[in-house]
Amino acid sequence: MSPEDWLQAEMQGEIVALVHSHPGGLPWLSEADRRLQVQSDLPWWLVCRGTIHKFRCVPHLTGRRFEHGVTDCYTLFRDAYHLAGIEMPDFHREDDWWRNGQNLYLDNLEATGLYQVP
Repeated sequence: MSPEDWLQAEMQGEIVALVHSHPGGLPWLSEADRRLQVQSDLPWWLVCRGTIHKFRCVPHLTGRRFEHGVTDCYTLFRDAYHLAGIEMPDFHREDDWWRNGQNLYLDNLEATGLYQVP
């Protein structure tokens, strides 16, 4: 999107998402798309083969600073799956849940659509 088009859109009101297309392409954001999405800090809607795929803005998967419940281990793979078009719920997690006999991952496998391989 050109700077002029961006300015024109902002003059019309608040920009809440950016709609992008990959005619005949793949239904996920390219590396260049992701860089621009992170810069824009907006959700991107990707139109591909007649379907709209909605991608919330997530920070890059590498170089994150660990913050429990915000950018922790579960958030990392939840965001990675999201970028592949698979949604996973964001579970509430108390600090030190792993020290209290809980297992966030195994306890919530079914809710995420995953299963434990024997």
